[in-house]
Amino acid sequence: MTAAQLMRLARLIGREEFRAALPVPEGTPELDAGQRARLALLIDERQDAVAGTLVEEAAASDDVVDSASASAFAADRLAELDDLLTPGQRDTILARFDTLTAGWDSE
Repeated sequence: MTAAQLMRLARLIGREEFRAALPVPEGTPELDAGQRARLALLIDERQDAVAGTLVEEAAASDDVVDSASASAFAADRLAELDDLLTPGQRDTILARFDTLTAGWDSE
């Protein structure tokens, strides 16, 4: 895990919520077992927010033109966080993202 990964995840979750649940010094690349457990719970609680933020980022990307490219965009972003997400969390977030972007082909 890197500090950059934590910063990306904080942005997706919501910086204030992240700081409140996991007060780690800026630039800290390692979490202890208790912090990792709190982070896992926070991700579970904020999966809708993560999916929503990814939708906003995909909508702003010039590379996203339909739901398939949106799904690939989200999968790439979440792959960058593999050290921090469980496979189940990643799959749930992607499923929610795909639901939110399903109508992008018809627009």
